[in-house]
Amino acid sequence: MKSFIYTLITICFLFNLSNIEAQTKPPKLNQMGLYKQFNGTWKAEIGADSIEVRECREFGFAYVIDVYRIIKGEKIPVYINNVSYDATDGKFKGFLLYPNGTYFTWIGTFTKSNYFSGNIVFNFMPEVVWSEFHADFINSNEFSCTNFNQAGEQILEMKFIKME
Repeated sequence: MKSFIYTLITICFLFNLSNIEAQTKPPKLNQMGLYKQFNGTWKAEIGADSIEVRECREFGFAYVIDVYRIIKGEKIPVYINNVSYDATDGKFKGFLLYPNGTYFTWIGTFTKSNYFSGNIVFNFMPEVVWSEFHADFINSNEFSCTNFNQAGEQILEMKFIKME
């Protein structure tokens, strides 16, 4: 009789193992929906007579961001950022093209609904990281953008305000 009870307890325990989880899974973020936070025209002061402007717009299921600076009233193109979401790995991939023909590629994702981070990488290879960046949305009209070098030292921080 005791062996029957032990067997019954063991069987019940084994059936319940499939329901046991060590940690709760974080909710899956709607990456495409969250990226829409970047839509619009944003500006950041970068000097006494200078601002950086980022104009982000949807391009089908992708995004195009025109970045330029206005220095003492003169508009100077900086780069164009083409952004697409890769559903196979759940990450955004971007291609920055500069007027002189040089380019950078990056890979990033939202880790929280208001926090986007990524790495500048060589030709979309995640194992070859040149630098890191973060965008932190303070509210729907403000975000800060911080860049770090390979050693992890902060090299740039800009605060953007939505213009439209």
